[in-house]
Amino acid sequence: MVKYLVKDIDEGVKLLRLDDDRTRFFEAAWHIPEGITYNAYLIDAPGGQILVDTWKATYSDLLMEALGEVTRPGRIKYVIVNHAEPDHTGSLPAVLGEAREAKVIVNAAGEKVLRAKYRLRNEVVHVEGTRSMDLLGEEMTFIHVPWVHWPETMFTYQGRTGTLYTCDVFGSFSIPPGHSVDPGDARYLRSAEKYLITVMGYYRKHVLSAIERIDSLGLRISRIAPSHGGVWEGDVREPLRLYRAWAGAEPRSRSVSMAYVSMYGSIEAAASRIFNELSSRGIGVSATAITDSEYPDLEEFLVDANDASAIVLATPTYDTGVHPRMKFLLELMREKFRGVEKPVAAIVSYGWGSNAARYVETVLRETGMKVLAVETFRESLEEGQASRVADLIAGAIG
Repeated sequence: MVKYLVKDIDEGVKLLRLDDDRTRFFEAAWHIPEGITYNAYLIDAPGGQILVDTWKATYSDLLMEALGEVTRPGRIKYVIVNHAEPDHTGSLPAVLGEAREAKVIVNAAGEKVLRAKYRLRNEVVHVEGTRSMDLLGEEMTFIHVPWVHWPETMFTYQGRTGTLYTCDVFGSFSIPPGHSVDPGDARYLRSAEKYLITVMGYYRKHVLSAIERIDSLGLRISRIAPSHGGVWEGDVREPLRLYRAWAGAEPRSRSVSMAYVSMYGSIEAAASRIFNELSSRGIGVSATAITDSEYPDLEEFLVDANDASAIVLATPTYDTGVHPRMKFLLELMREKFRGVEKPVAAIVSYGWGSNAARYVETVLRETGMKVLAVETFRESLEEGQASRVADLIAGAIG
């Protein structure tokens, strides 16, 4: 059931959170049975009120209802737009319809999006680069972090409370039971990593640059307030550490993540042999099987692969090329793992001929991964192929 939460998170700062358990496929792409939240923040400054971000357009009426519980929307004097994507600005027209005199704080790149999409007519205050200003008695710093998602993305830092409002960055899928993140909640952390990889994996290097930028500014951050998921409170070194590790695809353990497509069993048998060879060398293996009886969420494989030391992919030939399910996975990896230098091996089966092996190797090399081997076979692996792949992987990951 869709509902909202209004919660004081500091003196004069309210979280306005919409809990969305209806959206099944975020961005019409990512399966999210865990749901998602949209977070906005209302700051009661000495000289008036400031709204940081809004909600998806679908929930505009609910946002206005939530605002109406704590203020008269016409009292809002500024709306800060950290990110112009519609899940954070969809309710902006409804807000500005009530707060007619409110000024919109955004950079030039963001203004172009807002004017094109919403025919924005309110006065705009431009903030570029890193800029600090007194806003209604609150010392606010605006930090442009281009391409952590879109080119206009920025963070906003509130000096009085030490709150860094980060929109998508440090966000998560899932609907936390409370307003803040429990750093010991493994399920939540997996959803956060899943969010980073699927939604922002293409921009990994920019996420890492943004974290370094924040470190370099020497801000006294006591809270990170994203626009999806829970609020990080207290020791914010932990989310910074986690995001560095996730964006950098740092291995958690000596392990391999395997994904394979098997139509009639030959690839499954080959994958099983490689699984056993790796296990016998003390390497942990997680396997994602796509068969005629199961089609698991590829998002989960992407998380496993991000955490693994190495990756193994196995596919049959299909219409002289790669099986369409594996082709889709490879294209996801091309986009979301670009620049990730993990060791990878691939296995390709064929009957009469195949261009699949060439395609697999090309995509993996374009991604930037270290291609250890692309083994091919007819119907069943030849003697020594499975052990050769396992030896190459063991040698690569140490």
